[in-house]
Amino acid sequence: MATTVGFGKLRREMLSSDRLPGDVRMAIIQFKNDLKTGRSMTKYENRDGGLPRLAAGQMYFEYQVGQAHPGDDQPRGKRRLVALLDAGRNLLGLFFTDSHYTQGQWQQLQYP
Repeated sequence: MATTVGFGKLRREMLSSDRLPGDVRMAIIQFKNDLKTGRSMTKYENRDGGLPRLAAGQMYFEYQVGQAHPGDDQPRGKRRLVALLDAGRNLLGLFFTDSHYTQGQWQQLQYP
C-alpha cells in the first residue's frame, strides 16, 4: 500500500514474494515467461493513478491471477499482477493487488 510523503511523492511498502500464496508465486513465474516471449500481453492503463507515473518509453502490462470467485462482482476476479517495462522490455517493477477494483490497493513486490 502506498502512503503520500513530502511533495506528493508516494512511498510504497515492498512485499516479499515468499509471503504470497502459492498460486500468486506461480503466476509471477508465468507472467515473467509471457513478458519475455511477448505472449498474452495486456496493456494496463493505470487510469486511477495507483501506480507510479510512466517515464518516456515505459509501459505497464497486467496479468490476471486465477479466476473469479463466487461473490466477485467482476467476471475476471480481483487479483492482478502488473509489470513495469522499459522500451527494451526490461522488467523495472512488479506490483500485485488482491483487490483490483479498489483504488490504492497495489503493493510493490520484491523480485530477484
